[in-house]
Amino acid sequence: MGYPKYSGLAELLKHDEEALRFFEALPLSVRERIAPSGKKIDSLEALRNYADALSHEKQ
Repeated sequence: MGYPKYSGLAELLKHDEEALRFFEALPLSVRERIAPSGKKIDSLEALRNYADALSHEKQ
């Protein structure tokens, strides 16, 4: 079981409704920190992992 891979965050959010819902549910501060790394985020799994890492970083 794997997640489809995309060329970056913009393409991921355009084509994956689950990823878009997940991203939009994140706090604005987390979304703003994810955006600059968009090229590295090529799947829903990568998005979840990156958001999780940022969440733990804040604590």
